[in-house]
Parts: sequence; C-alpha cells; structure tokens
Amino acid sequence: MASDFFLKFDGVDEFLAHKLDHDFLKFGHDFDRVGDALTDLFSDTLKFDEHKVAVDFKHDTEQAAFDFIKLGFDTLKLDDVLHKFDDVILKYADQTPSVSTFAESSDGGGLKLSDDFIKLDTDFQAASFEAIKLGLDTIKLHVSGEGANESFIKWAGDLSDFSAGLHKVGDDFLKVGQDFLKLGDLSNSETIDQAFIKLGGGALKVSDDLHKVSDDFFKIVTDITGSQDNFGTLKIDQIALKFGDDFHKLDADLHKLNTDVGALGDDYIKLAGALTGHGQGGSQGGSTTTTSDSDALHQLLQHAHDFSLL
Repeated sequence: MASDFFLKFDGVDEFLAHKLDHDFLKFGHDFDRVGDALTDLFSDTLKFDEHKVAVDFKHDTEQAAFDFIKLGFDTLKLDDVLHKFDDVILKYADQTPSVSTFAESSDGGGLKLSDDFIKLDTDFQAASFEAIKLGLDTIKLHVSGEGANESFIKWAGDLSDFSAGLHKVGDDFLKVGQDFLKLGDLSNSETIDQAFIKLGGGALKVSDDLHKVSDDFFKIVTDITGSQDNFGTLKIDQIALKFGDDFHKLDADLHKLNTDVGALGDDYIKLAGALTGHGQGGSQGGSTTTTSDSDALHQLLQHAHDFSLL
C-alpha cells in the first residue's frame, strides 16, 4: 500500500520547500530587526545631547515602524507559502492508509490536520495585520506635549493586540508540532518518520519562543500603561530608564526565535527531501530532482535571501 501511494504521490515541490525555508529566514530576521530597533529606540533616549536625542529618536521610531510593517507583510508572504506546503502534507495524509485511518478514529486521539492548519493560517494572518497596524502607530511615538500620552497608550494597545496574536500563533505551532510528531509514527518509512519527528520538534521550539516573546511584549505593555499614573505625562526616557531590562529580555528572546525559525525552515526542506527521495524509488512517477540540482537550488535561494537582507 505504501509503495502504491508513493507512485501516485507527486505533491512535493522541493522548490516550494526551499521558498518556505527562505521566507522563514526572512520572518525570523524581521523579528530580530524589531528587537534591535526597539533597543535602539529606547537606549538612544538615555544619551545626553538633547538635540541629537530628538533626531535619533525620530529616526529610531521610523526604523521600528518600518520593521514592524515589514514583519507584517513578510508574515503574509510566509503564510501563503506555508499554506501551500500544508496542502502537500494533507495530500500525503489522505493517501496514506495508516494516517487516514488514524485521523478518522473516534477515540479522541486522531489527527485533525486540516483544522489545525486552517487555525494556524487564520491566526498567522491576523498577527500579520496587527504587526502592520503596530508599525503605523509606532511612527506617532515621536509626538510630544499633549499628544504624547495618547500616542503611547494607543501604541501600547496595539502592542497588546500583537502580543495576544503571537500567543495564539504559538498555540497553533504547538498543536501542529504535536500533529507532526504523531505523523512521525505512522508511515512505513523510517526516513519519513524521522523527518516528521524533526519537523514536529522544531515547531514545538518555535511555539515556546513565540509564547516567551508574547509574554515579553505584554510585560512592556503593562510597564507603559502602569507608568501613566506614576509619571503623569509619559516620557520615553523615563520608561527606558525604568524598564530597560524588559526590552533587553525581549531582544534576547527575539534572537532565540530567529534561530529556531531558521532551523524550522530547514526541517521543511528535509521533509520534502524525504518524501521526494522516497518517490524516486518507484519505477514510475516520482521526482527527477538530483542531489546536485537540490544543492544548486538551495545555493541560489540562499544568495537571494542574503541579497534581500542588505
């Protein structure tokens, strides 16, 4: 049965997997840039040259705004490619007897891949729009005087929404990761099983990272909204001085997320390679992609990725 499936299964596109890896790298790098931008934004306010601080602050708010907006749009692009690859996995599940049988079981332990992928897709899109909205309101942070408090509170509200969105996405990666681990025990191929197990473990790491980052953002929200009563008119230098450690923790957790997201993209490539490589064993159908072709493609996409980060 398994061999019949692999003769029929032609849904793995290794180029799609490499595109997914590329977009995961951009996604992680965007988060890294956000952490750096927020650190710059709040650390520059503690310098002594008031004129330079004003100039740097305006520049840093614009940079942070751009980075949040870029994160939002790149998340939408990643979601689109991830959705296509999820369809490949659903096709795999539908055509593999052991998987489809397990999914239809009524004992409460069955897989609900389609539902879990749709939930991730929905929450991913929502978080991307929250990031764009947050970026647009970040530009307004350089407003001073009577509008300062209003801008900060609005920004904190956006940050709270973004934090909640990231927490939902973290929950989704947790569920999807658990699904991948279950898939890793259902095929007749050790190579495919191990690829799903590796992918599941990577998704669980990203889930944990997203939850930590979400908590970091929410802590900053609590800092800002709570400081309104203590400071009267909110001033970013006072917030930076009092809550600088929270921003440094966020930056560190974002670096960790960047690392694990990059590794997750590579796990998707390995899964695609396992499925495609298994398909090559049949006498009909299957992929004709060679190792050298795959390596050349990976190098090409890596160069494109490096160029996009300039």
